[in-house]
Amino acid sequence: MNNRNPTVDQKEIERQLRANWFRTILGLLTLAALSGGTLLLLGVHVTYASVILAFFTILLPIFSWYNSARFVKKLMRCEQPNLLNPHHKRLVRLVEEIYPRTGLKKMPEVLVSPVPMPNAFATGRSPSNAFIACTEGLFDVGLNDNELKAVLAHELAHVKSRDVAITSLTATMGSLFAILLAGGMPWIFNSAFVSNDKDNLLDKLSAKARKGKKNFAAPAAGIAGFFITLLIFAVVSFFTKFVTFFISRSRENAADALAAEWTGDACSLATALQKINDWVSRNMVMLKLKMMMGGLAPMLFFGLYEDEDHEPKTAAGRVSRWWKEIGENHPPIPVRIKQLEAMAGQTCPTMIDIRREQSAAINRLFKNGRRVDPE
Repeated sequence: MNNRNPTVDQKEIERQLRANWFRTILGLLTLAALSGGTLLLLGVHVTYASVILAFFTILLPIFSWYNSARFVKKLMRCEQPNLLNPHHKRLVRLVEEIYPRTGLKKMPEVLVSPVPMPNAFATGRSPSNAFIACTEGLFDVGLNDNELKAVLAHELAHVKSRDVAITSLTATMGSLFAILLAGGMPWIFNSAFVSNDKDNLLDKLSAKARKGKKNFAAPAAGIAGFFITLLIFAVVSFFTKFVTFFISRSRENAADALAAEWTGDACSLATALQKINDWVSRNMVMLKLKMMMGGLAPMLFFGLYEDEDHEPKTAAGRVSRWWKEIGENHPPIPVRIKQLEAMAGQTCPTMIDIRREQSAAINRLFKNGRRVDPE
């Protein structure tokens, strides 16, 4: 039987925190280097199209970050907890218990969302403006006080680390890189496909097309440029998305580490993840809400995974698994649990242990089919 006593390996927690901050900074520096390199190589090309792109891809993320708390409250229909509801009262009590350990100057507002899927989230442009919330569904998965406290500590860690601002900065830097590249595309194609050499084959084809008064672009800048544009933007889009998700996963791992440090109980977070994952697996058909909540994925405590085979046997399976994981905001559940076990310095209880304990609790409560009142 696994040891249930709360325990953490402080050195492992500190190592995880250092590693994840390093990954975050590395990702941000990568995006900054790409934008800076593109700016030095291509310069700034201001057009009507680039101004419109800048508005929608840079200013809107900044506007969304500044108003994130207000937008998410409306989207998730968040409400003040009803202290006559025992679940809500317990939620507030646990936040008040863990808050003094976080070092935050102000306790974030605690809210409840009526969404039936079990999850939790935090948002806000700064710790003083932030709030944390959990869905009504989170009360239905059987989390004990330590497990729910660990989930809430994870969300408070996002507030402490200003992860909403980091996510918004990441999106803005990725957009800036794309805009600079798009503005420089005409220069790239002009220098690559058009020359002053009249004997150049592409120039001859272009001249022939113009003489024939054809209503299509010259082959040099038209056909080749079109396909190279698609290729470049496909590569750029994939790489910026890869870096963005890389940063998002590092913030999730860092929040896990801080939650383990503040609660002194890494295994409670691991068992909470397993209970939520077990509930999701049994209710996947109902979870069409996943589509609605897709835009909120970076700020949610738990990421949905339809395929939990994280140790495929074949090379093709391992490549497929890797490809899917780099396109997710959250690290896979088994990976998070393995890291939490390292921080706990022991093997955490599994779903088999959890179900065995639940069955034993029911057996203690009922004897010969009749309820036994505790003395």
